[in-house]
Amino acid sequence: MIWLLLSALVVFALWRLAVARPAPPTVLQLPPPPLVIAHGDERGSGLFPGNTMLYLSEMTELGADALEIDLNLSADGHLVLNHDALLDRVSDGSGPIRGMTLEELRQLNMASRWSRDGESFPYRDAPVRIATIDEVFAAFPDTPMILELKDREPQAAAALADSVRRAGKQETLIVSSFHLGVIREFRRLCPDVATGATLPEAMIFFVAQLLGMERWLRPDYQTMQLPTEYFGIPVFSPRLIRAAHRIGLHVSVWTVDSVEAMEHYLRLGVDGIVTNRSDRLKLVRDRALPGAKSASETAGKAEGPAQDNNDNL
Repeated sequence: MIWLLLSALVVFALWRLAVARPAPPTVLQLPPPPLVIAHGDERGSGLFPGNTMLYLSEMTELGADALEIDLNLSADGHLVLNHDALLDRVSDGSGPIRGMTLEELRQLNMASRWSRDGESFPYRDAPVRIATIDEVFAAFPDTPMILELKDREPQAAAALADSVRRAGKQETLIVSSFHLGVIREFRRLCPDVATGATLPEAMIFFVAQLLGMERWLRPDYQTMQLPTEYFGIPVFSPRLIRAAHRIGLHVSVWTVDSVEAMEHYLRLGVDGIVTNRSDRLKLVRDRALPGAKSASETAGKAEGPAQDNNDNL
């Protein structure tokens, strides 16, 4: 009985969190769905090393509708592109990004360990340097982006808010984080910029839509980027998509690389698909939705780096 009572109290507290602060209107402008969203942390499953200027340039040229990017703070307060807080997995450096200045980070090769087959490392003799979010905004002023703040500190939210205002990037930006405190601070500083649901917020929505109670929600976010499953439970269903659209949420799924899964989520009606293979998704989308952008200009790149079982599309 006590556990039932405690569960009820937790649900009530989470519910009050969900309904207490309706999100203000934003100026977000995105291309028509479904969006092809290039995944920043592609871990060797994509065409180029992710979270680098090289990757962003190639994905933009290929025709991805939006770029997903991960951000960490340097020791001197610069937001730099990398998924992990540590440098070890992708670069020829080691230790936390937070412990190095931007000048020190510039000395590293951020694609030193990148490989599609685990045997060849094409960028060890062609170093790829770390990039800041200011450089990204300057290079791609009109490209939609989904930015994930990896740091817990409010300083990360303040640094991004400053960069967004300097670049005038409010209309083509979605900001997300797994850390509720950081995203709340960013929402306070940039109320006109769209944000994604944090894990607790997404869980509240998931339960609400199961109960048919999504209309009661007053979410403090405008978008959701959700995984295909959570602890083995499939996240997406026609009911969830309808519920999200009913209260005006833009919803994307991550990370989807196989043709079969792409076709499945396109049929469900998601607004965007985050993928390591933007070339493949463009072809699948254009085949499934003839009115979408033509993928003919991407055919050459689709035959580029290493092939896999779905590359005959």
